[in-house]
Amino acid sequence: MKKTNPKERVLEVASNLFREQGFNSTGVNQIIRDSNVAKASFYDHFTSKHLLATEYLSQRHLNWFQGLQSFVINSNTSEEKIIKSFEYLKFMNDQENFGGCVFLNMLSELKYNNIDSYQIIKNHKLELQHFFHEIIKDKQTSFLVYMLFESCLTESQIFRNQTIIDTTITYLKSNIL
Repeated sequence: MKKTNPKERVLEVASNLFREQGFNSTGVNQIIRDSNVAKASFYDHFTSKHLLATEYLSQRHLNWFQGLQSFVINSNTSEEKIIKSFEYLKFMNDQENFGGCVFLNMLSELKYNNIDSYQIIKNHKLELQHFFHEIIKDKQTSFLVYMLFESCLTESQIFRNQTIIDTTITYLKSNIL
């Protein structure tokens, strides 16, 4: 573990456990044990598991969009940016073993109990819609690309392969872009 700050260690461990096991299947005691922090230190930083979830989602949102931006930054055209966005999905699938969208995974476990987490999830999706709209100025086309992106997230998680993303990229190149 590379983080030395207890809060950072807790967040890193919780992030991995939430992705691998899910929110409800991950206990605070496991997070405390695996991050090698004292229980008091955990509660100094996070007064509840739900607040930890909120912090996790906030951090994930920032990191995810930084990754997406780094994938498209050297693209010269809107077409290249869209294709690179879908390539980012493939990269994330490889990095996280087809874990799918952590925001939707958390939403399915949290429901609407945690209003702050729900708002982060909702804002993440709105920002992704905005991202595509900034690239593709036509509102209907940008929304269609966003929906294809979301479908690729889900379908690649279900089938645990990149085929749906590759097929969508081929479709986009010949029909939309």
